[in-house]
Amino acid sequence: MRSILVSSTELYSGKSALCMALAMKLKENELRVGYMKPVGNIIVDVNGELADDDALNMKRMLGLDESLDEISPILFTHQLLEDILEGKDKKLPEKLKKTFDSVSKDKDVMILEGAGDVSGSSVLGLSDSEVAHLTNSKILLVSKYCDEFTIDRITTYLKLLSDDVEVIGIIFNNTRMERINFVREKVIPYFERKGIKVLGVIPTNKALQTVTAKEIAEGLNGQVLAGSNNLDVTVDNLVVGAMAPDSAIKVFRRKHSRAVITGGDRADLQMAALEARMRCIVLSGNLYPPAPVLGRAEELGIPVILCPDDTTTVVDKMEQLLRSVRVKNVQKIDLMKNMFDENIDTEKLMTSIKE
Repeated sequence: MRSILVSSTELYSGKSALCMALAMKLKENELRVGYMKPVGNIIVDVNGELADDDALNMKRMLGLDESLDEISPILFTHQLLEDILEGKDKKLPEKLKKTFDSVSKDKDVMILEGAGDVSGSSVLGLSDSEVAHLTNSKILLVSKYCDEFTIDRITTYLKLLSDDVEVIGIIFNNTRMERINFVREKVIPYFERKGIKVLGVIPTNKALQTVTAKEIAEGLNGQVLAGSNNLDVTVDNLVVGAMAPDSAIKVFRRKHSRAVITGGDRADLQMAALEARMRCIVLSGNLYPPAPVLGRAEELGIPVILCPDDTTTVVDKMEQLLRSVRVKNVQKIDLMKNMFDENIDTEKLMTSIKE
């Protein structure tokens, strides 16, 4: 049995999507694949029980037989943090090792999803380096090439790894087109001279950086007032409606793929957004719009979502949603799988996994 821990140098690097693509690739090679996220840090309520959202998604999409408690055995809750800070011994490494041994028993390859960045879960004694050592996993490092400091982050990450933990390679993810040549011509040779394989460079794809109206409603704890039959519509950014209606219509027509966030009492901006065919309208302050707005939205199939928070809070939460886009639907998963096949040296990756 081989075990791969997909780790990263920064938050929101695309680890979950790459775990999914890698699992599907391994399954194509008729391997029995298991998945774990040792420390769950995206906590959701599932029928009154806490679980990790990535674990929930992977269980559904990969058809995993294991329970959510087995897929993500440790949940990084505030209560757990308090217990650790108070010096309580929760025996977390022992719990993780026992669960890992059970889940991996009949698998050819285990995929473990890391904690988020180089420091993630260190306070628990379960940083990616510690988990890799505990489970005898090799590390596949994912990094979003944002700027030249990415090289510093990777170099620091490698220096902090335990000497007995092997890195099978780096994947540069979500790389803007204007940076790809620099990465290929300068960055890749630099790391390979240091004995670190670079397995591929995946370019930025806007379609992977969108959220659906359904995800917005769930993420903002909002109520869908209209357009409930069109919640799969995607949004790639937001615009705050706080201007005069004449100015708003011009802005909305230029940015019609976005969600409009405005107060529930701004019927003029709501109608302007509808006539500009904006993808979604998010209303703040728990203020219901007038009936004509909802009637027109229903007629056009544009979701209107009512949120209890003030506008500033809604904007902050929306920005967080867009930064941490999850790959949950079949279309995104198929796209990520195709991009994985097109941009990753899968032959080199498979060889590294089997060594």
